[in-house]
Amino acid sequence: MEDYYALLQIGEEDTPSSIKRSYIEKVKVYPPESHPEEFQRIRKAYDTLRDLKLRKEYDILRKYGESIEDLLQEAVEKSLTSQSVKLLERAVAIDPRHIKARLALACAYICRGNEMYFDWQFNELKKLVDPEQRATMWSTKITMLLQVMRVNEAFAELQNFKKAHAYEIGDKWDLYLDVYSAVDLEDQLIDEIEAQIKAIDAPTAADIVLYTAWINLTDALDERGKNSKAQTAARRFIKNFKSPEDKGSIVKILIHEYHLSRNDADFDCAKQFVDLALVADKNNQELQQYSLQMQAIIGMMVEVDRALCDEKIFPLVLMDALRWITEEFQVMEEILDEFEDELPESFLEELQSLTEEYAVGIIYLKKKLPTLYRYYQQRWEQLFKEKTGGLNREARRSMRL
Repeated sequence: MEDYYALLQIGEEDTPSSIKRSYIEKVKVYPPESHPEEFQRIRKAYDTLRDLKLRKEYDILRKYGESIEDLLQEAVEKSLTSQSVKLLERAVAIDPRHIKARLALACAYICRGNEMYFDWQFNELKKLVDPEQRATMWSTKITMLLQVMRVNEAFAELQNFKKAHAYEIGDKWDLYLDVYSAVDLEDQLIDEIEAQIKAIDAPTAADIVLYTAWINLTDALDERGKNSKAQTAARRFIKNFKSPEDKGSIVKILIHEYHLSRNDADFDCAKQFVDLALVADKNNQELQQYSLQMQAIIGMMVEVDRALCDEKIFPLVLMDALRWITEEFQVMEEILDEFEDELPESFLEELQSLTEEYAVGIIYLKKKLPTLYRYYQQRWEQLFKEKTGGLNREARRSMRL
């Protein structure tokens, strides 16, 4: 490796300001116009050494001949052998503050049954990360324990986590569910969060995160009765707040949950959250639009299930509907693929020529699958116009949407 320190004529302990002064002096001697190659070398050295992160990586490479990332990659390639543990230990020895290396080493330790060193790594990690990141680091530890089937240890660790970070269940309800499910205590988890909510002495807007966790958990477990109870309780809770600031805070949290559920294609839960947000801000047109959209997609998914069993529906009409839903909501991709695979290519080509039958199929869709028709009404009307464009007046009159 080229010695950037020697190139800029500085020492390893020099400050960024002295590095910059040396760089300027060097550029005066080797300007880019007359010494382009030398200038490029000087510029590369300066860009590396003035950036603290790049400088650290350069120093490691210069001293050890390999980067932390190289060691991590090599360790991964060797799976969980004793050699991979040694490589990770070397990575941590080179850079004790490298979080990814310590996490990888902790994972290697627990996978090989070395619980003492596993705990020690996480104790060190807690010292390295910012206070607001400690809860995430702790939940990572619980996840690792769960992944290697140390379910009792994961459960015990989660109980300690819950005491220190009670409100984190709002963001980490799925971790709670995974751990409690592993020890067959799902019902107990729902009872615990309900008890936690009842124990609140002076409710604040921030407490809505406990209700979102309650709703998420009951929805994930398909406990419809308990889910309805959670929604009703959340509505009562929201109605207690009158100030715009409190209402705004509640809406912000609920819309965050709405987007998470929507991205996971859990449209039922997404609608629950946006409808609760409307309790706090009933005149919000954007929220109203979200709610209508979720209602439509839920209805369309029900109708698609029905259409797949309906032999009277024209195949290309259903295929186009599935394609539009897939493009807009990123759902039903597998259903669309299976439906297309079931239809031979020659048959599809033949169907493409049946324009009148397609138009009749739209009329049938409007009658039998009204939600699917209304949501894409403009598209259906345009297609109907195109498919019936070649018919005479009398035929067009007999076919009306």
